[in-house]
Amino acid sequence: PYAVLATGTRAVGEYFRGQDQFGTVAPGQRADLLLLDANPLQDVANVSRIAGVMTRGRWLPKSAIDAQLAQIAAGYRQ
Repeated sequence: PYAVLATGTRAVGEYFRGQDQFGTVAPGQRADLLLLDANPLQDVANVSRIAGVMTRGRWLPKSAIDAQLAQIAAGYRQ
């Protein structure tokens, strides 16, 4: 699980040469974080158990994310 998580976070910053902006948690980085309901190091499938997202310093609870996704899906059904 650790290797999978590192590949989807730190390695992305390294690949795009953006380590000073994203891929790790450090002062001055963008505040893009997932808060999970379970430990992804115990089971990588736990990354789907999202409680909320901190994106660019703004907190979005799962209910807000679900509402936005439903709105997007409804737009495609029309």
